[in-house]
Amino acid sequence: MSRLFITQTYHRNLLERYLWKFRHLLSGKLLDVGSGTRRYDHLFVGDMTAIDLLPDAKKKILSGDIERGLPYDDQTFDGILCIEVLEYLRDYRRAIREIHRLLRPGGYAFLTIPCLYPDHGDRVRFTERFFTEELSPLFSKVESHRIGNGWTVIWDVLRLKIMRTKSGWTRWLVFLFILPYLIIIKVCGLEKKTDEFYSGIFVVARK
Repeated sequence: MSRLFITQTYHRNLLERYLWKFRHLLSGKLLDVGSGTRRYDHLFVGDMTAIDLLPDAKKKILSGDIERGLPYDDQTFDGILCIEVLEYLRDYRRAIREIHRLLRPGGYAFLTIPCLYPDHGDRVRFTERFFTEELSPLFSKVESHRIGNGWTVIWDVLRLKIMRTKSGWTRWLVFLFILPYLIIIKVCGLEKKTDEFYSGIFVVARK
């Protein structure tokens, strides 16, 4: 439970559960677009190529910009990850087309974007309907899943406000005050429900 408060949002925790749930769909030659620190490599069996605007030779992260196109032939990859990337781009449609180009027929792409989420320098936000309508013309199957609900969104907002409180005493007092709320979410299984409030969207798209 401490992980949900100190190191990770509910949004991120639930996103990783979806990755784990559908991990069997991605194998073979894989591409992680905007890989960051390669935090998801351990979930998948395959040859993962990681690209990012900030390359890292030690972590084998290559330089690449999905908006400008990547130096790979058509249908190079069996599976593609694009986790929390599209919302930063000026031309996200071009990035989606590039993902489609690189994916082999029958291959899967996992794409996620935030919705009810703190401002983190992103350019656009998507609703579930808009996001799936953007993907449907290109992919043969688009399956969307809402990340979180009203209960988990409220927790993440409270968590962020607490983490940004400068006073350590105030931070811990407020945390102890709202801790029962997190316990109720966990014990009552409220995190498993979906409603009209969601922190993001997880899409499984098949070419």
